[in-house]
Amino acid sequence: MMSDADRVEFGNRLAKLVADKNWTADEFAREASKRFRGLHDFRRCDISLYMRGIQFPKPARLKAICETLGIEAKTLATEVHVGMKH
Repeated sequence: MMSDADRVEFGNRLAKLVADKNWTADEFAREASKRFRGLHDFRRCDISLYMRGIQFPKPARLKAICETLGIEAKTLATEVHVGMKH
């Protein structure tokens, strides 16, 4: 299971990368939803939960987040947690 500190670190990295693109959480959620193949689109509150370290995205959502940011998953999440079920 992912520690609180790991989730917070992930959230901080995500928030910085989104801010570097000058996107709001709403804008990022819309962009990530375009790349997500799941049943439900991303919502601003989902992104907020990730950025604040409260939740960690499931693998399919993490993949969409990384594609949106144009990065590899290991850049955003430690390799130990990539592909882990949360």
